[in-house]
Amino acid sequence: MPAAEPLVEIWRGDLLESLHLGHAVIADETGQIVESWGDPAAIVYPRSSAKMLQALPLLESGAARAHELTDEQLALACASHQGAAIHTDRVDRWLTKLGLTQDAFRCGPQAPRDKDALHAMIRAGDTPCRIHNNCSGKHAGFLTLNRHLGGDDDYHAVDHPVQKAGRAAMEDLVREESAGWGIDGCSAPNFAFSIAGMAGAMGRMAAMHGQSGTRPEAVTRLVDATMGYPELVAIASLLVRLGVLDKDDPAAKQYRNPAILNFAGLHTGEIRPAAAIA
Repeated sequence: MPAAEPLVEIWRGDLLESLHLGHAVIADETGQIVESWGDPAAIVYPRSSAKMLQALPLLESGAARAHELTDEQLALACASHQGAAIHTDRVDRWLTKLGLTQDAFRCGPQAPRDKDALHAMIRAGDTPCRIHNNCSGKHAGFLTLNRHLGGDDDYHAVDHPVQKAGRAAMEDLVREESAGWGIDGCSAPNFAFSIAGMAGAMGRMAAMHGQSGTRPEAVTRLVDATMGYPELVAIASLLVRLGVLDKDDPAAKQYRNPAILNFAGLHTGEIRPAAAIA
């Protein structure tokens, strides 16, 4: 099995302080590997990178149409958000429209990663709730699908119709049978696949955009929603590598070369892509 390769460097001053290894794959619209680092066949839990695939049944089942979901809600269903007001207010309204409260969520409470929201919470003497969980949008989508399917309250169980639908959509697009599953940080099952399989699924999804048919139309809606509301998704990608974004663009530099500051606000170093992916 090919060894993991250097992907991320941590610099302090002029010295490379630490190096982080990993596996990565870029696939084309047919699912064929364009570039890879490390072992493309490595089996991993895709974690939050699978959220757009997990959201497909929400549209393909007709649940999104029946509940008149907006693009903002679909973007949140694919999000790993920061727990800022722009995220939590929308999730709260989504639950209210379903006639539910946060008690219906099976994800746990999580402190907001948005500093303004966290500081406001501390000043008010409040505590984090399930709506602040960075996966609360995904879980609102699960609840909407569950309402449409008529399932029981434990929508996070691996044998629940909601999770069976998500697994089936993933296996169909990845073109692999899942190698197993584990419980994710938000309590939902996360199904394991090869990195190459996940990359191929993303490539095939990209090729479906704008096409007709149940799956392409669902993909198109999700892509347009996440592209239209990136602030609700909090997502980064290999846009520079693919030539979509210039490496000197401020948006690119925010993710490619973020500064490392100490507690006094002094610039101590930066995070850089390793030479193999720079």
